[in-house]
Amino acid sequence: MNYFIDTNIFLRPFVNDDKKAALECLNLFNLIKAGEIEAFTSNFVLAEINWTLASFYKFPKEKVISVIKSILALRGLKIYDYVDINMAIEIYENNNIKFIDALLASNYLIFNKQAAIISYDKDFDKLKVIRIEPGKLRPKK
Repeated sequence: MNYFIDTNIFLRPFVNDDKKAALECLNLFNLIKAGEIEAFTSNFVLAEINWTLASFYKFPKEKVISVIKSILALRGLKIYDYVDINMAIEIYENNNIKFIDALLASNYLIFNKQAAIISYDKDFDKLKVIRIEPGKLRPKK
């Protein structure tokens, strides 16, 4: 199975507002680097990271850029941006979720359960996708 890494997973170690979650996320990144799991994310996630760090956490622009560069440098992480905008609108229209979550869920691999979303965002549980929290992930042996 492939794994899609959601925004909140990348944020936890940088904002360090939940020590247990930050450690789980760092362990996940180590699994990705070691090739134990196949992971991807989206430029939408990078944009959401930028927005969240700059506006909510008030990180200076230079720090935000450093965070994004470090994510892009994560060995084994791929960027895959295919979404179905019409499907995303339908998902958004029929569920009480954020539009960005509908966009992510409309990714072909996620929607067709060929990839699970690694996220703490329980809104994905309202959709017909697979969501796993980092601490519950079992890598291939």
